[in-house]
Amino acid sequence: MSDALGVQIPGDKPEGPDHADVMKRRAVLGVVAMIARTVILQVVVFGGTIVLARLLEKSDFGVFTTLQFVLTFFLFFGDAGLGAALVQKKEEPTQRELASVLLFQVVISLVVIAIVCVAANWMHLFWSDLPEGSTWLMRAISLSLLLTSLRVVPSIMMERYLKFGRLAILEVLVSVGFYVGATIFAFLGFRVWALIIGVLIQGFVGVVAAFAMSPWRPSLAFDWKALRPILAFGIPFQLKSVIGFVNGATMPVYAGRVLGMSAVGVIGQAQNIAFFPLRLVEIMARVTFPLFARLHDDKELFAATLARSVQICALGTLFFVGLLFGIGRNIVHVWLTDKWIDAVPLLYIYAGAISIGFLSPLVASALDASGRPKVFSRLAMGWTALNWSVVLLTTPKWGLLGFVGGYTVHVVVGNLAVIVVLVKLIPNARIWPRVRASVVGALAIWAAGHFLIKPWANNWPGIIGGIAALVLLFGGIVAVLDRSTIRDALSIIPRRRNPPS
Repeated sequence: MSDALGVQIPGDKPEGPDHADVMKRRAVLGVVAMIARTVILQVVVFGGTIVLARLLEKSDFGVFTTLQFVLTFFLFFGDAGLGAALVQKKEEPTQRELASVLLFQVVISLVVIAIVCVAANWMHLFWSDLPEGSTWLMRAISLSLLLTSLRVVPSIMMERYLKFGRLAILEVLVSVGFYVGATIFAFLGFRVWALIIGVLIQGFVGVVAAFAMSPWRPSLAFDWKALRPILAFGIPFQLKSVIGFVNGATMPVYAGRVLGMSAVGVIGQAQNIAFFPLRLVEIMARVTFPLFARLHDDKELFAATLARSVQICALGTLFFVGLLFGIGRNIVHVWLTDKWIDAVPLLYIYAGAISIGFLSPLVASALDASGRPKVFSRLAMGWTALNWSVVLLTTPKWGLLGFVGGYTVHVVVGNLAVIVVLVKLIPNARIWPRVRASVVGALAIWAAGHFLIKPWANNWPGIIGGIAALVLLFGGIVAVLDRSTIRDALSIIPRRRNPPS
């Protein structure tokens, strides 16, 4: 059977002594597929974001962010971490278990949609500057919950068997559906409704594509006994997501109420740009989760795999951080226009935080896969409490800068705690030797970008040429200081294998 990349691999359910090798090879192919997906996706996202940022107002993005937050809040009542439970489950899921999961998700989604439709009447009591008609905006976007629940099982089964080539195609199609739909309706003058319609188009495309690419076919069955052990893992796992949601709620809940919808739009845009490298980190965490779940008995291999993941993610993250510090203002000016120029100081603060903040998703993936999700849940609870405490103190005094500065405190402190946990629980990982070349490279392109490129990179050719020059400088410095970093990053590209005799 061929993966979506066209590489010949064994069947969907590898067994026997070569199982670990098959899974590792699929993990490598998965990284390649997801990186290819990210490149294609970011072309779509890049173009769509620029067009939408020019067509829509800051308040439109603020309203959309707030509605998505409310929807996510209700979603947690219907999501019990069943997807992660199916990926982590060592035994092969039965058809009855999968059918039970799908029916459970659909029923709960319908209940949540009904609750959202009723609760939408009172949103304006908390967010006073929501525009007229937000009640129907909320009700419309809630329909995406049902569409998302319908594709959970086929998507998760592809992920369980590391069919990331197919998942990459699925996620590109979903993103294209959103941006094409949203751009068309934004051009027609639908304002924030354009974003809502884009979400619904995205959901429909996702359902059709997921079932088209997955070998699993649904059946009408429900077995509570079969579902109960899946919930036993899923609910504790979901606790971490709930904590993350509460942590991220500071922007739409507190900033939205105190600073307004336009401020939420500016904060969100700055965060989206600065946190762009987390897409690579999420790919790595996602691909390595099922791999770690099968390798955690081999401590040396487990630690080496984690260290390598950090090394590759540091390469992309630290380059991007150096780039933003060097020519971030130029990028915003050229790409988004000066309408968004007040996001630049916020961009710098977020970029500084993410220079260490990229570690936590990778370590969390390793700990979850090894059966220790409670370790990271405790850490997340601590930094969530810290975040709310600091933000409540800094925002009234310094406004936008106070909110973003206060928010990033927990990112830095939390990831320092993650490093302590990593050294204690996985001492063989030895992270610093893997990232120091990227740190030096990031500092070099920051200086080069600020002093040499920033004065003249004020148009599209200048930005593109400047970024290309900084890529070459960064790559050269890293290659000189630590060739293994470049070698390990390139090693994810699969080589042609000789067929076994």
